[in-house]
Amino acid sequence: WPVPLLGQIDTEFMDVPEEVLISVMRTHQKYFALRDRSGKLAPYFITISNMEADDKGAAIIAGNERVLRARLSDGRFFWDQDRKETLLSRLPSLEKITFQAKLGTVADKAERIAALAAELAPALSADKKTAQKAAQLCKADLVSGMVYEFPELQGIMGGYYAQNDGLGEGIAAAICDHYKPLGPGDAIPETAEGHAVALADKIDSLVGFWSIDDKPTGSKDPFALRRDALGIIRILLE
Repeated sequence: WPVPLLGQIDTEFMDVPEEVLISVMRTHQKYFALRDRSGKLAPYFITISNMEADDKGAAIIAGNERVLRARLSDGRFFWDQDRKETLLSRLPSLEKITFQAKLGTVADKAERIAALAAELAPALSADKKTAQKAAQLCKADLVSGMVYEFPELQGIMGGYYAQNDGLGEGIAAAICDHYKPLGPGDAIPETAEGHAVALADKIDSLVGFWSIDDKPTGSKDPFALRRDALGIIRILLE
């Protein structure tokens, strides 16, 4: 039967963004991440054993702590390495990534999003320059080591790297939130600039795929166009 065991995270990893730690624990190791009373991420995790061990789980905990330490060391390495390059310096690498054969590269998409976000900004009471800059850089983290290893952190890491580059909270928040909402249980972007970039990204995808007649079917929607459409509606309504 399930036996919960409490393990500890080395304090040296606690200055890595909490989303990295949570992703490693939850997605990769199937652990429970924990917070303290104030809501701050705690240096502990819970793993589930399927038996009651004679040593009260000490060996199991030690083994899981060792595995987690190795995974978090990878995360720490990517965090340290990625911050040596700016988001702006990564843009040329997006030209090597195909978004869709008929719709060009991710660099092409970023240019389209930037132009569209600038057009949308006034209607959303967003700062035009901030929205345009965030849109230009919003895909740059796709060529970072962290997102290559942990793709579920795309956008989120871009926000952290924008802060590291000194681009300001407005640009960082818009980049971090531009994939939102990721589903019915997810919040929409928090800022007006985030609304502009998120809408631009989703509208570009819908218009692009409709223009090449690659629409979702009843059983197939590989580019999550339904989610994009619902996201546009939710952002506009809310």
